[in-house]
Amino acid sequence: MWRRTPLQRRLNLVFAALIALWLIGDIARILSQAQPRITTETRAVSALTEEFLASSLDRLQADSNPQEAVLALVLSLRHLRNVRVSLGEGAVAASLLPPPAGETAPAWFQSLVSAPVTATTMPVIVGPRRLSYIVIQPDPTAIVGQVWSEARSQLIAGAALALVVLLVTNWLVRVALRPLNEAGDTLARLEAGDYAARARAEGPPEIAALSQRINRLGEALGDLSADVRHLLERVVDAHDEERRSIARELHDEIGPHLFALRANAVALSARVGTDEGAAALARGVSDAVESLQKQNRRILANLRPAALDELGFASAVEALVDHWRRLEPAVSIDLDADARLDDLSPRVSLTLYRFVQEALTNAFRHAGASRIAIRIGFEPPSATLPSGDPELAGLRARVEDDGRGPAKDQTPGMGLSGLRDRVRALGGEFVFGAASPKGAFVEARFGLAG
Repeated sequence: MWRRTPLQRRLNLVFAALIALWLIGDIARILSQAQPRITTETRAVSALTEEFLASSLDRLQADSNPQEAVLALVLSLRHLRNVRVSLGEGAVAASLLPPPAGETAPAWFQSLVSAPVTATTMPVIVGPRRLSYIVIQPDPTAIVGQVWSEARSQLIAGAALALVVLLVTNWLVRVALRPLNEAGDTLARLEAGDYAARARAEGPPEIAALSQRINRLGEALGDLSADVRHLLERVVDAHDEERRSIARELHDEIGPHLFALRANAVALSARVGTDEGAAALARGVSDAVESLQKQNRRILANLRPAALDELGFASAVEALVDHWRRLEPAVSIDLDADARLDDLSPRVSLTLYRFVQEALTNAFRHAGASRIAIRIGFEPPSATLPSGDPELAGLRARVEDDGRGPAKDQTPGMGLSGLRDRVRALGGEFVFGAASPKGAFVEARFGLAG
């Protein structure tokens, strides 16, 4: 449990423990001094009272009525606080218990600091006769009450001081650890991909040095991220250039040859006349060439969608969705695309088009879905997650289906992996996972939290 306790709470607990030990030590000092103090004071007051009585009895030797004088003397001492003076006979007088006087302490405190009390008996002798005994009984009740009052006041004052010290130390610890908390927040932002995050090099030298190292780490991660993004851009551009080159070859070289083959097959079919076998072969060649032409057009569309250049992004995606609707009429496809997407750069438009194209292909091949939802639009961007391209800040593209969903620990295939590289090249984040309550989703987001 102590290992999971935050540093600020640990320091506060240490300070609280030290203050508690100080309070306990101070109370223990008061208690340890209480018994000697009580003993000393009771002995002193008993001795002083005994001397006073002795001198007073000497002056009573010539009194005409010494018994009444002794009684008056004893009564005059009845208001003493720390000693009780009474007349009595021998052991009976010595066994008198002192009544409570002044402020009394709790019984447990009295038993804790109690000191042995011894009564003193003085015989009253006037001339040749012993009239009685004067018993001097020390009464520590007032002294114990005073000690209790002092201990209680010390405890209250110490507790108030401890509370003030705890509040002050808590504030000081919080202020001292604030740079460390900011450094932790900066690390969290760096972990989330905000490589522009920087920590203020403030506070104690150790924390300031740590913040400087975190800032250098952020700079290194930012440079590395930029290098990776540039490399991905070059890879994606090279990939697109290769696709365009292949598309040109298919369109300019293969396409004319296929057209010529089909035209020759039609002409051959017309010339063979009544030879049904040759005519059937010619028609077979024509059908095969027509099939190759369709495959060639499909490959060309996958390599470089002409609709994207001719119609714009929104219309091209709508055409792509309509194509799948015709191929799979049993599957419902909902499309919601922001009109501002037509203003994006060609590279971004191609990436988003490929994203929708690959996501739909993946859903129809593997998901067995009955409904697919496509949402592409802008949201308020997150302040802590900047995108690589400012025009993409807040863009979210999501394709979700209600099919079987991904298998446990399933990773994106080659097609989705290529999309992930494209999205990262634009400074975005690519996510593939299970949808709720069922199905799967792929998402590309730029400058947005999850």
